[in-house]
Amino acid sequence: MPATQSHSSSGLSYPLDQAMNKGLVWQAAQQPCSSASVISSGYQQLNRELPQGGWQAGQVCEIYPHRYGCGDMHILLPVLATLSHQQQWIMMVAPPAIPYAPALTMAGIDTRRLLMVHPKDRKEALWCVEEGLRSGHCSAVMGWLPESDPNSIRRIQLACEASKNFCWLWPDARHQNSASAAPLRLQVTRISAEQANLRFIKRRGRWPGNAFSLSLNSATRTG
Repeated sequence: MPATQSHSSSGLSYPLDQAMNKGLVWQAAQQPCSSASVISSGYQQLNRELPQGGWQAGQVCEIYPHRYGCGDMHILLPVLATLSHQQQWIMMVAPPAIPYAPALTMAGIDTRRLLMVHPKDRKEALWCVEEGLRSGHCSAVMGWLPESDPNSIRRIQLACEASKNFCWLWPDARHQNSASAAPLRLQVTRISAEQANLRFIKRRGRWPGNAFSLSLNSATRTG
């Protein structure tokens, strides 16, 4: 008989589709859509760990650094360089610091395509991320959302999937062990000036896997 319900330890039952919608069920066989755009991360080792061999459009990636600026932005520089030449905006919502423009330029990023948004509160920040994805004017949206919640992440994932856009989020580190609708969840720890440890907490279509070391100087231009 086909399974239609899942049961929690408290004895309450939920329809299976509701549990899946809340990100409480992980489907090992659910592979990302192969027709969606995939862009190389610029790091061969990271590409091998990403389910489709690169960053895939339509998939939110949550990033959990042990502290901001520990290499979490560095691993995105090659893909941002590619996206910045697509004549659309790269929207940065509530960044904790203003990016250093000369370093971005050296990484090949056209800083004229960066759009920084400083919302006044949590509600406005979530709205900016979601609307940026749905607008059709952004090649990617990046959001620092320490006060996000599972329902908000799910809405953002649905917007990202519908627009076939790229999206990276920085939620509160306290949420990294909780359920999330984001297909990718990545933990980043800086080892040295040139090395970072990366570990996928979740990656749709594959098991999370073990931590691996990434040389931050090994990136190649992606486009």
